[in-house]
Amino acid sequence: MCSLFDADDDAGLERFIEEHGIHHPQQMIFGRRRRPTSKISIVTARHGEPAVENAIWHLYLQRDGDGWKPHKKYWSINSNWKKLGQRPEYRKSRCLIPATAWVESQHGKNPVEFTFGDHKPFFFCGLYKTWGETLSCSIITLDAHPDTARYHEKSFPMIAPDNEEFIARWLGPDEDTHPFEPYLRPDTTAGGAPLYVQPVTRATATEYTGPRLQV
Repeated sequence: MCSLFDADDDAGLERFIEEHGIHHPQQMIFGRRRRPTSKISIVTARHGEPAVENAIWHLYLQRDGDGWKPHKKYWSINSNWKKLGQRPEYRKSRCLIPATAWVESQHGKNPVEFTFGDHKPFFFCGLYKTWGETLSCSIITLDAHPDTARYHEKSFPMIAPDNEEFIARWLGPDEDTHPFEPYLRPDTTAGGAPLYVQPVTRATATEYTGPRLQV
């Protein structure tokens, strides 16, 4: 489960977004240890051009007066790749989530932070839904990678390849998902940068307890 991540502008995240031709980078919500059910920034092309928008990190919502809140019965911060075929959002409303790191643990213990290269920015692949004027989203999770299973045995987030053709197709309106099948396997590189891991004092903390090592 991917349940905490960083969107740290010190790592050049806004520049990374601009380099990919994504509009409205000024809309980005920056911060470390972004938490489930909070507002985060996503990239969609629902209005034609790829643009930054803000969404509640919890795919299924329910009414809360005049607004919306995370649905109590459906914990939906992640979408498992094995169930993507059942989700209309996989065909109709795919998104990207800009990030610079994420945190995992093994059964709630021994939390670690994952980063690529020298904290290279990247995109999680995700799904989104619209609820009136409100957006919600989830991060797609894959099977654990053999090299990361000792840190988190359940899953590994789907990372978008740093490839303009993939990004355009992922955000585009084409409902044919077959071209994405080769990417439904965990990859420990992003844009050629290797994956690193570093232990932290606790999942929500930014203090480290050991060296940063290549996975």
